[in-house]
Amino acid sequence: MKRCLSLFLAFLLLLSAAVVPTTAAYEFSVDLPVINIRGNAQSIVDEDGVVVYDFDPSEEAIKACAKRVLPLLLKGFVTNNFDEYYRAFGEEMTKIYYHCQLDENGNAQWGTGIGKEAQDWLAECMQHDWADENGRYAVSGCTYNFDWRLDPLESVDGLNEFINAILVNSGKNKVNLYCNCLGGELLLAYLAKYGADKINGLAFTETVVFGSELVDETFSGRMNIDPNAVVRFMGDEFMEDELRENPVLRTFLNESIILAKQTGVLDGVTKLFMRTLYDKLYEGLTPELCLATFGTWPGYWTLVTKEHYAETKQFIFGKPGSERYEKYAGLIQKLDNWDMQVRQRIPELLQGAMENGTKLGITVRYGSQFPPVLQSNDANGDVWVSAKNASLGATVAEIGTTLPESYRARRTAEGFGKYLSPDGQIDASTCAFPDQTWFVKGEPHNNHGVYSEPFWTAFFNYNGMPTVDSFREYPQFLVAVRTNPGTSNTAAFLYPMTEENMHTETYEVDAKEKTFFEKLKFFFEHVRLWFAALVNLLKK
Repeated sequence: MKRCLSLFLAFLLLLSAAVVPTTAAYEFSVDLPVINIRGNAQSIVDEDGVVVYDFDPSEEAIKACAKRVLPLLLKGFVTNNFDEYYRAFGEEMTKIYYHCQLDENGNAQWGTGIGKEAQDWLAECMQHDWADENGRYAVSGCTYNFDWRLDPLESVDGLNEFINAILVNSGKNKVNLYCNCLGGELLLAYLAKYGADKINGLAFTETVVFGSELVDETFSGRMNIDPNAVVRFMGDEFMEDELRENPVLRTFLNESIILAKQTGVLDGVTKLFMRTLYDKLYEGLTPELCLATFGTWPGYWTLVTKEHYAETKQFIFGKPGSERYEKYAGLIQKLDNWDMQVRQRIPELLQGAMENGTKLGITVRYGSQFPPVLQSNDANGDVWVSAKNASLGATVAEIGTTLPESYRARRTAEGFGKYLSPDGQIDASTCAFPDQTWFVKGEPHNNHGVYSEPFWTAFFNYNGMPTVDSFREYPQFLVAVRTNPGTSNTAAFLYPMTEENMHTETYEVDAKEKTFFEKLKFFFEHVRLWFAALVNLLKK
């Protein structure tokens, strides 16, 4: 139960951006050093290396919070005044997340997100050239660790020093930069502050800093619970991975959700929650919750989209001159600097790098359901970010659907047919960089396996500016096919998307409405499956 509760909090409160340590593997090698910048999720440690926060709230702390705030919530419904509840909730969440919070200026208070082991690794990488005996470098690269909470425009100075040391030690004049998830913020900050003269290739893989709905909508209170999204999410591969150690529990939860949906219970509960709780509380609760948890992190504010930054900032901090706005003036200045220097200039920065001769590659994952608490529940993405945002503007069908046939026919007639995915869900022609953007279907965001290394080897080694037409084995639309799915020994491999392998979803695409008898059959089948799952759970 504690694990399930932790998972729920992770989805609702954005507890982490996953990281997988890089291992030395020279099977796929390139001519120039590769620096691997990944989103972090290390524990927060103090100056002595002692863990002060590990992103796993204790059950005792959660119970203490509930014991204090629930009576105040009930009091609020009686008096129609929730101010006392908001204040108490913010104080309790501050206790839980205290040691990972930054101060009012966006500076670290209690430690760092770069542990001693990571710091020692960075120091070691800066001391010598790490080419193999043939003078080549692993495409998996040397991992650059940074405190993902802090202002990227300040953190990037460390990356610049790291790059300069690598160039001196290797005798090369350029490096390759590879980023994943939150690592994209450091790449963009580097381009804004230092340019691309020292960069041979830029690889943006499943990056969230072009705008992540999970942060964008949570910070601004634009949330919703859609029963259909709940069903899709519970049956999705992401949950299979999260509950791999307890497949019996996963099966029981999945069948329970489906049965609740079929009986109408799920629809009723979600509507009741939105109407009686969320709609009443979100304006007062969201800012308190945000600033008590991750709202003091400039690193997470980089994930707010250009379209919503101004309104989200006002929603959390209030209007200029207000008490809260003045209290966080130092932090807001950092957020505004990022907005002006980076967020508003992302396509310009990337285009400038390409014009300077730097290779640009963007890979985007899709086919997974978002945690079902957002207004963008129907967006098609990788659990954390939509394919539209991650690709800088692709036209993407809602999850479980395809783009209309009339639209695809028109785009084909206009000469853009090559940018349409075989599964009918993506039109890449509307991306900011359609010829430098690849799409991978079938892998959720958190799975950072080595399956993409052959692709990036070909990309970095390519003589010239690679495009989606440069590699026969890696066309614009790819599918990640898993071996041993649902086990700890699972791995994925990239294949060109075809009609035979393009449907990796666990749900029907463009499913037709069931007849009454089909619905009745479906209902009784899942009643049977629910009882079977319950029996297995009790046995365990």
